[in-house]
Amino acid sequence: MDKSQFVWGLLSGAVASSVAILLTAPKSGKEVRSKIKATSAGFKSDFQDVKVQFQEVKESLQQVINSAKEIAPDTLTGMKESIDTWQRETAPIQEKIQQDLEAIQRSMDEIQQALPKKSKEQAS
Repeated sequence: MDKSQFVWGLLSGAVASSVAILLTAPKSGKEVRSKIKATSAGFKSDFQDVKVQFQEVKESLQQVINSAKEIAPDTLTGMKESIDTWQRETAPIQEKIQQDLEAIQRSMDEIQQALPKKSKEQAS
């Protein structure tokens, strides 16, 4: 089936159903037209409300983006400074721990050397 045939069929079906509905409607044409106008006005009003709300959301989002652009660099700078401070403050502690570990390793080596070594005869 060709796309244009499908579209023509769809359009002719829509027109035929619209005509059938209008002809079988229990109300007069004048009443139907006034109801369509009222509904159309309601849709326009609703659309305007949605448009205004969308604009407000857009402006709020822009404010959030602008605030984030201002706050993010300061926050990142503060975090970097805090990390640098922490590294400076913990560096002596890390060095002390490293020295203590080396001292423990030396002590263990001395203890191992001081222990009597088993001779091959005792091990068998």
